[in-house]
Amino acid sequence: MTNPRIETPAWIDPKTFRLSEACYWSQRVPKSLIVLHATASASARSVFEAWKSPSSGRVATAYVVERDGRIFEMFPPDCWAYHLGMKDRNPGHYNDRRSIGIEIVNPGPLRPDPDGGDSLNWWPKNFREPWCRLSEPEKFVRRDYRGYGYWAAFTPEQEEAVRRLTEHLCRRFGIPRVLPPVSKRMMCDPDFFCRFAGIAAHQNFRADKLDVGPAWNWDSLLDAAQPGAKAA
Repeated sequence: MTNPRIETPAWIDPKTFRLSEACYWSQRVPKSLIVLHATASASARSVFEAWKSPSSGRVATAYVVERDGRIFEMFPPDCWAYHLGMKDRNPGHYNDRRSIGIEIVNPGPLRPDPDGGDSLNWWPKNFREPWCRLSEPEKFVRRDYRGYGYWAAFTPEQEEAVRRLTEHLCRRFGIPRVLPPVSKRMMCDPDFFCRFAGIAAHQNFRADKLDVGPAWNWDSLLDAAQPGAKAA
């Protein structure tokens, strides 16, 4: 349950991108889970623009973390919205209700330029929109995962922001500061994760989702996790 003595810190921005109550469910519910997402976009504003209309179907997350580490609160974290998209093992949207979603601005999977150039492209225009260059290894991660081989890197500012945010939310809502076992972090295992309490990712609940993806550095959260979090 929410700890009323813990106030929202000044480093969280609750005003710039605030959704109306028509865009989420204002029911206050206990929280036991944090789910990390990646936006498949280049800015927090693009996410807000997609979610701000009631016609979006109350699909949103409580927080979005910008590339420069700014944290935007879209709606009160003790409320909820649809962010998992699960049809099975989610009666009454149980996992959506018990979880706090955090979207991290990141384009997601990249593909080498189809015309043979040096660029790695992201999805707009059928993966013809450049994101970075193959000669900039600090800007991408090379790993085969769910049909893609290249992934846009998250920024150090985002890693620190998500660490601070998850630490704050776990303390405020009594969520265990626990990461999934290393062997489970990239897996889809609803049987395990629908019972899990702690910090997980969208890919753990759906095999068709790519976020938070292999570029995310789980070790960046270890300061906010229980000592056993490194165990496989």
